[in-house]
Amino acid sequence: MAVNWRVAVAFAFIGLMAAALIFLLLRDEEGDPVAAPTTTVVVSTTTSSSTTTSTTVAEATTTSLDPEARLAEVEGILEGLEVAWYDAVYRKDESVLADIVATKSFFDSAVNAMEMAEFTAAPSGESVEVTAYEILLDRTDCLVVHHRPDVSRILSEAAPLDAVQVLWPTGDGTYRLVSRWSSPSDLWIDDCETLNRDEIP
Repeated sequence: MAVNWRVAVAFAFIGLMAAALIFLLLRDEEGDPVAAPTTTVVVSTTTSSSTTTSTTVAEATTTSLDPEARLAEVEGILEGLEVAWYDAVYRKDESVLADIVATKSFFDSAVNAMEMAEFTAAPSGESVEVTAYEILLDRTDCLVVHHRPDVSRILSEAAPLDAVQVLWPTGDGTYRLVSRWSSPSDLWIDDCETLNRDEIP
């Protein structure tokens, strides 16, 4: 009888241990969703570093538009500057160039073009077309855009070519042309970081 009592106690003890084990396993399974947010928090913190960089860039832009809207806005800015530059050349008007260009090289190019360019039509929003592909840099002090200007309607021998345009803001919400590169892999960043910003005569 004593043996049976001991066996019953042993089975009871084993049963309690099994119940405790099952409880712990179930608790771990229920705890998984809690563990996931913890992992997410860690990932989120890492992402937060990247996001901080992105946010810094976003805060440095001139607008709070989403990327597609900003690209469309920049496309309009570029087209306006292209029209203004070619219009100044077309009318041979050097006096307006300081509002359009920010460097002596762009200024000199316009002056030279006044003597050499042979227009087939007057520059306008309809005759000059710009397609913006990508904003490579968007800061309060520098804007860089990969785009394709098309002036073939006003200059018959000017084939559309992809380019990278660097622009500087003027402080009143407008921009001026700084330099033009042929590829996003070119050294355009130097024009944002080190180029003299007081070149225009």
